[in-house]
Amino acid sequence: QNTEQTTPLAGCVCLSGWLTLKEDLRVRLLPDVAKKTPLFWGHGQFDDKVLFEQQAHGVEKLREQGVTVLDESFPMGHSSHPEEMKHLATFLDDLLFGKE
Repeated sequence: QNTEQTTPLAGCVCLSGWLTLKEDLRVRLLPDVAKKTPLFWGHGQFDDKVLFEQQAHGVEKLREQGVTVLDESFPMGHSSHPEEMKHLATFLDDLLFGKE
């Protein structure tokens, strides 16, 4: 069952993830909603669980849909990195409290 997201979200986060196949997506973003929902995508350059190339593919597809994506990569495998957490914290801080 497909549902449509009609209200913009404050933001969205993806850490070492991947975009599912188009036909598997269960939520469709309307163009104006997609443009108003920013996404942070952090990924390890040496990830052996979710290949690093998945980030570029997913970011491209989301941007084609009008999503504003901040994509960052870090020198790590499938884990977290202190710099990634700093960038994520800044992204969330900007969303919740505005950019300085």
